[in-house]
Amino acid sequence: MSKLSYWLWLSAKEELTALVKNQLLECFGTPEHLYSMARKEFIEKTRLNKKQIDALSDKSLKTADAIQFDCEKLGITILTMEDSAYPEILCSIPDPPIVLYVKGKIPDLDRKPGIGIVGTRKATPYGMMTAGEFGKQLANAGATIISGMALGIDGAAMRGALSVGGKTIAVFAGGLNICYPPEHNFLMGDIQLSGAVISENPPSTPHNGFRFPIRNRIISGLSKAVLVVEAPMRSGALITAHEALEQGREVFAVPANINAPNSMGCNHLIRDGEAAMACEPNDILCQIGLRPIASNYKSKKQPEQIHHNEKQTVEEMWDRILKRSNVQNSTHDKIKSEKIEEPQQTKEFSIPKVQNEIQKGILEVILQGAETPEDILEQTDLPVARVMTELTMMELDGILRRENGIIIKNF
Repeated sequence: MSKLSYWLWLSAKEELTALVKNQLLECFGTPEHLYSMARKEFIEKTRLNKKQIDALSDKSLKTADAIQFDCEKLGITILTMEDSAYPEILCSIPDPPIVLYVKGKIPDLDRKPGIGIVGTRKATPYGMMTAGEFGKQLANAGATIISGMALGIDGAAMRGALSVGGKTIAVFAGGLNICYPPEHNFLMGDIQLSGAVISENPPSTPHNGFRFPIRNRIISGLSKAVLVVEAPMRSGALITAHEALEQGREVFAVPANINAPNSMGCNHLIRDGEAAMACEPNDILCQIGLRPIASNYKSKKQPEQIHHNEKQTVEEMWDRILKRSNVQNSTHDKIKSEKIEEPQQTKEFSIPKVQNEIQKGILEVILQGAETPEDILEQTDLPVARVMTELTMMELDGILRRENGIIIKNF
């Protein structure tokens, strides 16, 4: 009998949690040794309950053989904790899966460290764009993006990473031959081309609700840091964040409107000191040992550089805005001069006091009819993360608010 059969025999015992299985291996060495132990030994040498002892006393290998057959037929690789391809970082948590089922190839997480990106399935446009941009930029910087491949934030982050040829890992709660959610069937295929879809459960295991919280420890366990983009107060994303904290991982959260139900979990993580605020990818990259990327964020520039670069950006933005409005060149020059060099002119447009020239430009676009973040992005060509950050800051200042993705002025 092969060693793999004994690993599968032990892993299939659902009466035992992953933590108990790991404790048994620590005490008795190998699954083969556990398989050879008699019922009396389990009673004398462990503190297992009757149900658990009954399970270990069942020495049938039919289930193990069936799993091997199914995996061979479906092209699923089986990794045990003894295999060199098993992620070393996952072994550092107290309850790693003793067996992993894999479709694709798990990226080298030493060379491309994992960042878990999680959030609500019912994401807002703000959340979707932010998750996609973080996924894209973090992957471009050399990180592996890890999530549960759920609808909403998870899917957006993974698509962002894949758009730049990045590495990804999706962690399933059930068997790998059942795509969940079914809407992500094509995304699952794309993930396997450059990364992997994995599960601790064998093929045909249903995606039962109770399995998802258990699965979340694997997402955080594979990651050096976990980012929560949008999460209500009761959500699986917060379970992942707390698992990460218990595992000693870095946790970050994207801030948002304090009245937004979808982001209350994120805001509370930040408020309670459980998560660091993430306003741009560099906030995370610096913590996991990857080189920071070029940033347009004000906090990362010297004062002289901020004024020059932001003024240039606003002027370029005005070129695009005014061309779309078919404004004559003479009027164009006058408006550029008045808007950038003479702040008093802003009173004519009823613009409240803002923090910087980018916010001033965004407000002008809103006054010209932009109603959503997508409208602003289309008309300014500013980075997604920068637009979303400035909109959030303006919400906190009471200048505007967002309801169902629509921007509403408070002036």
